[in-house]
Amino acid sequence: MQCAILCAGFATRLYPLTETIPKHLLPVAGRPVLDYVVERLSAVGIERGVLVSNRTFIDQFHRWAANQPLAANLQILDDGATSNENRLGSIGDLQFALTQGDMQEDFLVVNGDNLFTFALDGVLETFRRRGNTIGLYDVGSEAETAKMGVADCDPAGRVVGFREKPPVPQTTVASIGIYVYRAEVRSLVERYLAEGNSADKTGSFVEWLHQQVPVFGHRIRADEGLWFDIGSHEQYDEANRALERWRQQQEHSATQEQMS
Repeated sequence: MQCAILCAGFATRLYPLTETIPKHLLPVAGRPVLDYVVERLSAVGIERGVLVSNRTFIDQFHRWAANQPLAANLQILDDGATSNENRLGSIGDLQFALTQGDMQEDFLVVNGDNLFTFALDGVLETFRRRGNTIGLYDVGSEAETAKMGVADCDPAGRVVGFREKPPVPQTTVASIGIYVYRAEVRSLVERYLAEGNSADKTGSFVEWLHQQVPVFGHRIRADEGLWFDIGSHEQYDEANRALERWRQQQEHSATQEQMS
């Protein structure tokens, strides 16, 4: 299985922080956001794939990859965008990754500004058993959920409805930008765009995809780990505080194990 890590956004809501550095490389608890992403991918054996950047920040991603051993097998691609006005959008970038990276097998898609500490084993197990799978998580806030996608799943876990950015969400369990797809979804990405659908949001693709082929939701529990969308200054500050506490807990646990 390969991965497509989408990192071509300009994160204007985080200006001035992101005027000279991509959001995906902002330090959280002393480490770039992407370090956490590639660690979680590597832990489940996924180290090959593509990272898509815009042209403005491509050199910074190359420097990051050169100093991150877990990124050694990632192909860093420049999608040509230089501003919000000429960007390809998330699904445009996904198609770019699939074609330019020649990704022919099953693939995992992750939005590169996702910051999470939970393992991906559960999502992948659901994928192996059932097929196309999206990661779901209780983000704990209706206001934040309204900025995301919400899946309606039947008792068997199959997605029977999906709404991107619902104005009045009925739940705080949201789609969090982690998707695992069968290889045949590659052609559906091409068809989705050819039909004139929005290239901007990965959730919009799920909204369309579940009507074409079965898609299942896998809910990740809060006790499995943390998740943050680094989308605002407040969320960035909160993530720094939470990840610093998490890092200290990890170090304490490691010390206790060494002493036992």
